[in-house]
Amino acid sequence: MEIKYKWIYSLILSTNVLINLDHGIIPAATKQIETSLDLSAEELGYLGSLVYAGISLVGLFGGKLFLHFNAKLIVSISYFGMLGSLLMFPQHYKSSWLFYLSRFLTGCAQAPMMIYFPVWVDNFGGESKTIWLTILQGVIPLGIFVGYVLSSVISSIWNWQLAFYAQVALLIPCAISFIFFVRTKDFEIKRARRSKLDKKSVNPDDLGSSMLSVGSHKTYWHMMGELYSIKLWLCCTIVISILYFIVTGIQFWMTDYMITEMHQNQKTVNIVFAVVSITAPVFGCITGGLIAQKLGGYERTKSLYICVIYCFICCLSAVPVPFTDVFWFGALCVWFLLFFGGAIVPPLIGIMLSSVPKHLKAFANSNTTMFQNLFGFLPAPSIYGFLMERYSAKVAVFALMYYSFAGLLFMLIAVYFKKQEINNRKNNPIAVINRTESVLEDQENFNITDRVLQYGDMPLSVSLAQHIDDQIPNYEYEGNKEQE
Repeated sequence: MEIKYKWIYSLILSTNVLINLDHGIIPAATKQIETSLDLSAEELGYLGSLVYAGISLVGLFGGKLFLHFNAKLIVSISYFGMLGSLLMFPQHYKSSWLFYLSRFLTGCAQAPMMIYFPVWVDNFGGESKTIWLTILQGVIPLGIFVGYVLSSVISSIWNWQLAFYAQVALLIPCAISFIFFVRTKDFEIKRARRSKLDKKSVNPDDLGSSMLSVGSHKTYWHMMGELYSIKLWLCCTIVISILYFIVTGIQFWMTDYMITEMHQNQKTVNIVFAVVSITAPVFGCITGGLIAQKLGGYERTKSLYICVIYCFICCLSAVPVPFTDVFWFGALCVWFLLFFGGAIVPPLIGIMLSSVPKHLKAFANSNTTMFQNLFGFLPAPSIYGFLMERYSAKVAVFALMYYSFAGLLFMLIAVYFKKQEINNRKNNPIAVINRTESVLEDQENFNITDRVLQYGDMPLSVSLAQHIDDQIPNYEYEGNKEQE
């Protein structure tokens, strides 16, 4: 592989860390921000949600932007948007609407990078692209962790605003390097894709076809009806959205709760929560993926059973948190909650992607991502802030923690539907064979570039997709195995 691509990847990796710093900066300094900007808890919650609103909005059409405009130009504008919105937020305004606008613009500016960086790696990563994709996704929580630590240190010595200025200062060299030293031909993937399509005798203009034309010319609403009739996919999508809701609420508000309700000093809370928030989900995700492989793949019913066990332990870990004033016990419960929550993610994503037929797979991926954003990431900070402002922090954290039981309920329902599916396979072997071919031969739907450019997906869970087809067993024998 050429050195220039390794250098561009290093730049992309650094940028991916830095654009996520603010997701950790605000949670580490909620008290100071509320006081300094004269914001209520509810208003601060809205600020946390608006970032995800911007990401969701641009995600609707972001993939199409790269079809019609120069990729380097779009990402360059994203750099300027990030820098401008980050500088805009820590200022003093008479109206809170300008704070809302700055955070919304931050999400809008971040989205094109989230969309395109995995696509670039998919096309220019060569033999290293699998590990490059994994690292690229892995540095997102690292960026949040670094931002949390940076904000903790700076806000305890100086003003919290300096953490945002530090993020801007670190991001400027990346922006300058990208704009002036990355050549368009080394960053633009459309030419590479067109040459590949030409070899396959496919019209390159078909890349821009609307998602509405996918699936044998079926209408959008017909595809929606067909997708949402797949009960296993729907239940798993709801479960992972509930998980992301809880994790986002913990990430944004738990520091504030531990300081005020567990009566611990901020320095200790910042150190402990920083360790908890980076170790628990990372180790949990690795453990969950390894266990799923040992059990024989994502499609086995055993993987669903283990997900139920993870959900049950998450619920047990969440139960005492609203009622304890002991900081170390509360931190331990949160660690277990995040660990087993992380362990659910790999098998659950694998089950979702392997539960839909070929012609719906890309459409399902897009719907799953939007579902997670709208019902997971986006509402968590604002709903917690609303409950905290109208009632109390105890009520807010009670609702956040006990929402995990809804995830357990839908996980049990998913197991029920899975058993129904197994019985249907035994009664209809022809459909089983057809579905086996549909899933195993579906290479395009596991391709990042096709999914992003053709269908407008945001590749948030794409690093797992390359290996899912290797873990789907032969359906012809699955029914017999489950009977044993």
